[in-house]
Amino acid sequence: MRIVRSLLLASLVAGCAVDKTPPTDDFTDLAGLDEKADAFSYRMKIVGSLAYGESTASLKYTKNPRFRAVKFAGKGGDKLDIWVRGDGDAVAWVLDNSFRVVAFNDDASPDFFDSHIEVALPASNSDTHYIVWRDYDLHTAHFTVTLGATGPINTTCTVDADCVAVAIGTCCHSGANTAINADAVEAYAEANACLPPYPPCAPPAFSDDRVPLCNANKQCEMVAPEDIRCNGFTRNPHACAPGYVCQVNEIPDIPGICAPACVQTQLCTTFERWDVIACACVPNE
Repeated sequence: MRIVRSLLLASLVAGCAVDKTPPTDDFTDLAGLDEKADAFSYRMKIVGSLAYGESTASLKYTKNPRFRAVKFAGKGGDKLDIWVRGDGDAVAWVLDNSFRVVAFNDDASPDFFDSHIEVALPASNSDTHYIVWRDYDLHTAHFTVTLGATGPINTTCTVDADCVAVAIGTCCHSGANTAINADAVEAYAEANACLPPYPPCAPPAFSDDRVPLCNANKQCEMVAPEDIRCNGFTRNPHACAPGYVCQVNEIPDIPGICAPACVQTQLCTTFERWDVIACACVPNE
């Protein structure tokens, strides 16, 4: 039966012509019920729990009860990366402790019958959450659940040196960067790893010349070089970006502005032999 099921799924993938009605399952009637109560176990069977980075063994699914679930502890801001894979057509949900749907996925892509959920958990009055799944057609199948996640990415800082720029975490980079704490680079890379199926990507649209700074709210942010307020008597005096110099304020206590270190002038020489124009870089005072 499993071989027939797998062949059927393969034929559907090859045809790519199957219109599926989105599931409309609701779980809020389970809120407040004891997990051992008949009304609960009639609909859902909790088969274990997972910590971040763990996977279940291959778990058998049957239509009675309709849903299988695992528990996990998660806090608001945690970024989840969940896969439900198997020899069936996986449908998966993330629920909070009140059994409200936080996120849902049927097919990871038109060519994949696995379920893939990427979501940041909203704030909740309980750490308890659930990953719930079933087979789309309620056929007997086997599924493995993987719970990948990281906590909120650290963007706090005290001085500018605490901050670094990283490419905004998507599979296809636009060229834009974001600022995070230097100690969070590895966690950011793990949280934003590009997973299959990989999309085709165009070259970045531009190069981000902004620099990471620690702002007055003690948060890392990207700032354009010309918008930096430099030196001055502050707890976290900023330095200008490379290629810029600080034009100090007449009032010593107040930060100055950053300006290009030099300007191109008409002091240029044309080398006709090579058809090249060389211009002097005059210091910007």
